[in-house]
Amino acid sequence: MNSKVDKKNHSKIEKIEEKDQDSTSAINDKNRDFSIENLCDENLTTLQKIHAILLNCVNLSKKQKLEFCESERYFMKLYLKKLSQQNKEK
Repeated sequence: MNSKVDKKNHSKIEKIEEKDQDSTSAINDKNRDFSIENLCDENLTTLQKIHAILLNCVNLSKKQKLEFCESERYFMKLYLKKLSQQNKEK
């Protein structure tokens, strides 16, 4: 039963990532002049969505919470890495 729930949560993350990629592609096509907000928008929105899942889903097991926290940490690292790279370029 836990594996079904895990697969369901992973599919939610994948759907979120697909939506974020679509929206980021649209932004990139419209606006080639990148700013910090545009570069980090994809990772930041994914991070916010994962955090919202953690806050709002009270029926998650400890293992599932751990997996979501690890995902949240991963996207935070990506966000901060892009932000610091952009600041170094300026």
